[in-house]
Amino acid sequence: MNDPSGDYVPKVHPATRAVEPEDPMNLFAFEVPGDPELMLRYLVEEYARMGWGLEELLRLFRDPFYVAAHGLWLHYGEDELRRRLVNLLSHVGVVRVKTTISSPPAEQLVQINLSSAMKGNDHG
Repeated sequence: MNDPSGDYVPKVHPATRAVEPEDPMNLFAFEVPGDPELMLRYLVEEYARMGWGLEELLRLFRDPFYVAAHGLWLHYGEDELRRRLVNLLSHVGVVRVKTTISSPPAEQLVQINLSSAMKGNDHG
């Protein structure tokens, strides 16, 4: 369809367009005021429910790429963070799932004779 106003601009998928320096889709992390204990609890619960344990969490918190987690590591320090993680994990738990694939059971047909079963129940 032609645009009669002449303002037609072809659609371009974001994955195929060029990245521009002033691109509004860039993500920038920064600190905001809040309760560090609450943020820690939410992060631990989220990752623990995905199956992460203490060591995986510590690696995440040490990584400066994960700004929120790393900020908590800087805030609490290694030893205090470890203590808090152990405490939180003892309450939240870690979900572990094991998938077992087994062959289906052999098909066994069972003959049910309704006519003989109905004779015994006939109270007519």
